[in-house]
Amino acid sequence: MTEEKKDFRLNWATLKLAVILFAFAAVVAVALGLVNKITSERIAAFEAEKTAAAMREVLPAESYTPVEGSAASKVELVKEIYDAGGSGWVIMVTPSGFGGEIEMAVGVDKSGAVTGVSIVSMSETSGLGANAKRESFRSQYTGKGGSVALRKQGGEIDALTGATVTSTAVTKGVNAALAAANELIRGAGA
Repeated sequence: MTEEKKDFRLNWATLKLAVILFAFAAVVAVALGLVNKITSERIAAFEAEKTAAAMREVLPAESYTPVEGSAASKVELVKEIYDAGGSGWVIMVTPSGFGGEIEMAVGVDKSGAVTGVSIVSMSETSGLGANAKRESFRSQYTGKGGSVALRKQGGEIDALTGATVTSTAVTKGVNAALAAANELIRGAGA
């Protein structure tokens, strides 16, 4: 067999393999697309219910109305603001922790005091930063106003052992919510 014929067979075998791999990848991509389409609505509904439950936990109200176009919505880390039936606001904030973004709901009443903190989602280290979800940690913020700080920074909040980055992130999130609420209070008084 001549050298030219060997090269042609080798190229044909390579091309055949490439076509088979492409077809396999296309089938898998279509299957993944279908699964995503089927599950995306359920996932969105689950996330919405999780957020609604967090809002009810931090500041119970009959309804939550989005607050748009205020200076408060421009405060760093603030994702969304909801009026909690006139009794205060639920402010969604997203500070960055050790494992990435922490999505939190912070309730603030009309006097500017925290009514509750709920962690909606996080990817913090299990057994360390993930302990920020515990009520014993989150409850330290309830009733606080103005600005809060960790004890090691001269404040009243005890950091989670071994999770200073997460503790700092949650504190930054609460402070962002308090700043946004103070903007709303100033805007209402003007």
